[in-house]
Amino acid sequence: MATAEGTALSSVDRALSLLEELARHGPLGATELANRTGCAKATAFRLARTLQARGFVVQNQDSSYRLGPRCLLLATGVHTSFDVRREALPTMEALRDETGETVQLTVLEGSDCVYIEQVTSSKPVRSVGTMGQRAPAHCVSGGLAQLSLLPFDRVRALLSTPLPRPTAASIPSLERLAAELERVRTRGFAVNRGGFRHDVGGVGAAIIDAHGRGVASVNICVPLFRLEELGVDRLGALVARAAAEVSQGSSLAAGAGTVGA
Repeated sequence: MATAEGTALSSVDRALSLLEELARHGPLGATELANRTGCAKATAFRLARTLQARGFVVQNQDSSYRLGPRCLLLATGVHTSFDVRREALPTMEALRDETGETVQLTVLEGSDCVYIEQVTSSKPVRSVGTMGQRAPAHCVSGGLAQLSLLPFDRVRALLSTPLPRPTAASIPSLERLAAELERVRTRGFAVNRGGFRHDVGGVGAAIIDAHGRGVASVNICVPLFRLEELGVDRLGALVARAAAEVSQGSSLAAGAGTVGA
């Protein structure tokens, strides 16, 4: 008689097999998944729906399944095991002191940017975030900086459509996003003019590992009314320099890598 523990382990094994089949063979329907993993169609369907709820699997319009964006987070974790907070914090503090503005560190998780570190401005009017807060990646400078490193078909697969628009300044379409990401690549930094919070702007640049993969972003977060006053190009050059410094740190340069606005 099978034990509860044995049943649970069997389900885990089948779920992992299902992910492996999707990685090898692309979109597959429930029947194909059942045949390839050696389980009943109902079991394959149940496993796929569970993985879909966690973001590891996405269902296409034709009811087939493909790998979901959360798989990217696991892959990033393998390649970026360095402690991004520890590596970035001294550079972030120096950037905060030089600009007088809040500096943040974010990582890309699926279609969102997640704030994982922050050094705060001492100015009486300042912009700050909440650690662990999520923002649509296409609406903030750190997210745009990281998306700009990906092929656009990957970007399209990551983001839901229509694109969320928290403010009137949010990027409204994939076409506009593609053009903006090209500008990010040309400039070397991303600019946000109220795309997530209408009164907050910023500039951000991606931190990359030794293989050219984006692992995080450092961004300067500033009240929107002060963004142009401080100079977008000046802030962009400073944040790009800061991101490059972290990217060239000893742990990153060695290819040891953690997951990282």
